[in-house]
Amino acid sequence: MFQTEGFRKYFRNTSWMFADRVVRLGAVLVTGIFMARYLKPVGFGQLNYASGFVGLFFALTSMGLDEIVVRDLIRHPEKRDSILGSAALLKFCGALVLMLVVFTGTFINHMTDYTTMMVMIIALSELAKPAMVIDYYFQSQVMGKRSAMVNILQTIAASGYKLALVAMHAPLMWFAWSYLVEMLIFTIVSIYYYERHGLALRAWRASKEMFMHLLEQSWPLIIFGVALFVQARIDQVMIFDVLKHTIGPERANAEVGQYSVALKMIEALGFLPVIVQKSLAPAITRARLEDPAKYEDRLLNQYRLMFLMFLVTAIPLYFLAHPIIVWFYGSEYDTAGILLGLFAIRLFFTNMGVGKTSFITNESLFKYSLTTAIVGAGLNIAINYYLIPYYQALNGSGSEGAIWATIISFFISIFVLDLFFKSTRRNFVWMVKGIATFWKFHRAR
Repeated sequence: MFQTEGFRKYFRNTSWMFADRVVRLGAVLVTGIFMARYLKPVGFGQLNYASGFVGLFFALTSMGLDEIVVRDLIRHPEKRDSILGSAALLKFCGALVLMLVVFTGTFINHMTDYTTMMVMIIALSELAKPAMVIDYYFQSQVMGKRSAMVNILQTIAASGYKLALVAMHAPLMWFAWSYLVEMLIFTIVSIYYYERHGLALRAWRASKEMFMHLLEQSWPLIIFGVALFVQARIDQVMIFDVLKHTIGPERANAEVGQYSVALKMIEALGFLPVIVQKSLAPAITRARLEDPAKYEDRLLNQYRLMFLMFLVTAIPLYFLAHPIIVWFYGSEYDTAGILLGLFAIRLFFTNMGVGKTSFITNESLFKYSLTTAIVGAGLNIAINYYLIPYYQALNGSGSEGAIWATIISFFISIFVLDLFFKSTRRNFVWMVKGIATFWKFHRAR
């Protein structure tokens, strides 16, 4: 098997995807350190509040199209130009809706003119998102090298731009423009590689039939995506919105800055369980078709592995978080070190949630997944309103309340809700059993 051309093709594809992820993570961490040191907690908090607010609605431009477009390109290669053209138009329409929603949100949230300008500049970058359909084409052709090269070149150029801003002692607003610069670079490089492959954008044709087909397929994923983005990013927005009336805008922005530094560090570890899950997914799917016992065994092993990965990463991180943050970011981010240690607990839910994706996919429980995402987002918002001011009054760090709100909402959406549905109760048992017997990890049958 290892000597076949098919295996080598997919292995090269996966290797390029892994390299792409590593380069991007490294660049994000490095540029993030320099930006955080330069902007200080207040400025870094302002920037991340603006990007976090826009990020709540990213699903409106992603439109849940990635897997759908890739699937349709594989099934109907002769409709390539119609699929890509219609998907690009759908993304552009989504970007216009996002800008309208975000602009309306700035008034509802009573943002200052300066913050509103930053938010709208960042939202403007979403108008370049239609170019992402080119990446979907590369995925459908198993051309991981092309996708990786586009992303790596974009990352290097965008990181260079941000580091140049730091070196020039640029004003904060210029960093908001970096989001638009990054997307324009992605668009230019994507088009270059697409046309170098012998294809042309002018051949794209959007059709009403294909547009409606993609919209019909993707709308549940749009709702799902909005709920997930809200659960993942609402904390950065709510910390400022809840605290600005009690401790003032400047200290509230500083709180967001401290929280954002810890969040970016913990997100850097999030790609590990995803890679493991994607690697094991084919074997779990085959077992689902062949033998129920083997299927259960492989899911159990995956949950054991996810919990083991949590222990291996979270325990050292809990004890080393503070010195790591102070070493990289400076003593001004002392609070972020404490928050990172607390964030280590969240890795447990991240790992188990990623592992649960295999069960959801193989059982086609997408409506259930949508329900859990909406419940999780709603709970996170409600608990934040209580815990952020509570922890601010308790120890002067409302950010700790935001982290606990996320942990509680994840616990309910990932574990507790399984008990309320007959189709998911066995998965709850498997997850608990996997955690309780993680040392029994063995080679699956």
